[in-house]
Amino acid sequence: MPGLSGLEFCKTALAQGQKLTLYVRNPAKLPAEISNHANVSVVQGTLEDMSSFQLAAASGPTVFVSFAGPVMNSKGTPVTDAMKRIFPILVANHYKRAMVLGTCSFPAPQDKGAFKWKASIILVKLIGGSAYSEFHGLGSFVTSQDISQLRWTLFRVPFLNNGPNAAVKASYTGTGSDGMFLSRASLAVWVIDQLSEESDWIGKSPVLSN
Repeated sequence: MPGLSGLEFCKTALAQGQKLTLYVRNPAKLPAEISNHANVSVVQGTLEDMSSFQLAAASGPTVFVSFAGPVMNSKGTPVTDAMKRIFPILVANHYKRAMVLGTCSFPAPQDKGAFKWKASIILVKLIGGSAYSEFHGLGSFVTSQDISQLRWTLFRVPFLNNGPNAAVKASYTGTGSDGMFLSRASLAVWVIDQLSEESDWIGKSPVLSN
């Protein structure tokens, strides 16, 4: 089932008239207002089930958006491993855009660093299970991909909250505009705004904040 950020994205996208194909483990857990929406198609599958993902990928979408991440006390790097299988499928199906959620556990080349980010990463390493390894590996993989084959953006998020939609600052760590908090409503709007092939953030890994 999509997490809170994924559900917020679905609601915002549908309110804007977007059509969605949702790839979920348990469709029964989707809110009825999403699963029953005329613009929503649901495909059941897991991160390990690439035959089902292939069906979803080939059913008409041309943009891929992932809010997947590790759960509490997770082990291994299932999201990173899945993304390594997913990207070739997207390329084979001529997807125009890929938007993948990440965190500052993966450092972008443009980052200048700051104590607050170093402290937050240490905290993730201490209490986040395999979250650090997952997001570091995910970021390393996505940013290694050829944008001439698939126009990707790795959007890195800080601490998320349920606040209202507000202006989003997209920057890099240590720049002075790299806040530590972001509302899910703001995240959803920003991601939708970046789905165009003309986005300024293609091939980049901004950190977002309010």
